[in-house]
Amino acid sequence: MHGSSLFGDHTPPPADTLSKKGFAELIGVSPGRVSQLIAAGLPVEPNGRIHVARGKAWVAENVDPNRRRASLDAPSLAPISARAVRDAAEAEIARLKAERMGRQLIDRAATLRTIEARARFERDAWLGWVNRAAPEIASTVGADLAAVVGVLDRLVRAQLVTIADMPLEDIPHD
Repeated sequence: MHGSSLFGDHTPPPADTLSKKGFAELIGVSPGRVSQLIAAGLPVEPNGRIHVARGKAWVAENVDPNRRRASLDAPSLAPISARAVRDAAEAEIARLKAERMGRQLIDRAATLRTIEARARFERDAWLGWVNRAAPEIASTVGADLAAVVGVLDRLVRAQLVTIADMPLEDIPHD
């Protein structure tokens, strides 16, 4: 099992939307010009941001090429100002929060705490089992209780060490 997919550690795609200023910088116009384009029909998301692909397509279809200063054919989103970078980062953070709230991502620290708590619970349960099982085994086979407790305790502790030392890659999983 590859740990990064369990915890959602992957490189996310670039932000799909930008602020008016970020979009203006992307296509090489002023924020005021973007406001004019919006008034002329440039599609805007409900949150006021502009979807990059749809916005670029609209500008390519509706704006005279002589009035554009930048290429709309840029292969990727490459913000040129600190604000555009911040807007892209905020959009990515919002996307990650939405995925977490939608339970598509899990919190790594919380997951590790849960796994460690479960491991401690199982260790303690096995060590407690020795004291519950030893009297029954001793009476069934007619053995000394202290000897049975000693043997079971040693064997269970050795098994717990073996399991704890096993690499994650060797543990069978579905």
